[in-house]
Amino acid sequence: MTWSRDGGPSGTEVLAPGGRLVVARRMALPEQQPFTVERIDGSVYLFVRLPYVSDPALVLSATDGHPVLHRGQRANGAVVEVVAPGGGPTTPAPGQRVSLTASGTRVELRVPALVLALEVELDRDAPAVGSGTVQLGVGALEHDDAWLVAALAVALSPEHGVVGHADLKAAFAAWRGEPEMSDGTFDRNVLRPSLEARGVELPGRRLNKIVYLVERCRRTAEFPPRVLDEVRARLAA
Repeated sequence: MTWSRDGGPSGTEVLAPGGRLVVARRMALPEQQPFTVERIDGSVYLFVRLPYVSDPALVLSATDGHPVLHRGQRANGAVVEVVAPGGGPTTPAPGQRVSLTASGTRVELRVPALVLALEVELDRDAPAVGSGTVQLGVGALEHDDAWLVAALAVALSPEHGVVGHADLKAAFAAWRGEPEMSDGTFDRNVLRPSLEARGVELPGRRLNKIVYLVERCRRTAEFPPRVLDEVRARLAA
């Protein structure tokens, strides 16, 4: 990958599986050196002396399949965009993980006084064993209700529609091994927090939350096909 800071330095890094590139805040840097690069155990850290930058802001993890981008940058006016070749920009929500499946994908972080760009090239000779999210594993992510209900909603929805409210609520309860919630409790405690975690604001109170949740996840390609296949297989079992 290559990284560049607008009006400043740039560099090229090669990450083996297990390595990471981390963009983070370090206010202890001297004013004369507000940007520094450190390499530790196969990982690369880009530290900036800016209060707008989260700690961490971006974490790009190399896996045996595709790299995974985690947006740690909080929603404080910062802009994080992912642009794959031939596609339009997508904006991951704070806390969201996105698999980068195409060489030439560009990631950009923009805050006051900083524009930082990463461009990722994939090793075509590396074995393609699935997406970065698959490497993380469904089991490692399902503890988060906001992640689980969104994955269930996308996995259960037909190609040109969305799963019914009752079916999604039943699937969520079955996965958790718990009694089904009432409609209001499910919406208030599960669906709405899942939307809020992705920065989605409903324009009205009595709208179909599942429609907005599924559209958001599909638009940002949050769940690679193999993750959805794993979710469907576990539901079927």
